[in-house]
Amino acid sequence: MSLQGSIRIRVVTGRDEISKLNAEEKAVHLAFRPADRDLFNLIKVCPMIELLQFPASAYEALSKFMRMYLDSAGIQLVKGDVSGHWHDLENYFVVPAYVIEKINELKAQGISEEEIISEVTGLRRISPDLIRHLIYKVSSETEKRSRERKIKTLSRQEKLR
Repeated sequence: MSLQGSIRIRVVTGRDEISKLNAEEKAVHLAFRPADRDLFNLIKVCPMIELLQFPASAYEALSKFMRMYLDSAGIQLVKGDVSGHWHDLENYFVVPAYVIEKINELKAQGISEEEIISEVTGLRRISPDLIRHLIYKVSSETEKRSRERKIKTLSRQEKLR
């Protein structure tokens, strides 16, 4: 899930939709209470998934085993709704680019996580857990780019020796 441009979260309203998902999906909102087998099927159909969002009731109903399994698979779980989304018109909930840019800007200014969440929820109705995930992704991507630049610099220095 790149943090440049907008982020598309595939909204799934029933277990029968899981088998029809694109294998490239990285972010999915399950708008129903999934059984463990639904989550296993989802991971099998979408092996690149990084983010699973659930409504509060479904999130709270997840078993401890399933939480641990998804965590060990590197899948971030977030609680929240896709506010204002009409599934019959569009299969994706979109976090617009301006929201991502605002998170990047506030993070670069050293603003605290809670202040970023407060400001971003004022821009767009997005769950605090999803914003927290995006903040983490901004930090991870920034650190990754910084490491890549250091590696390139070191390899250039090695070539000059």
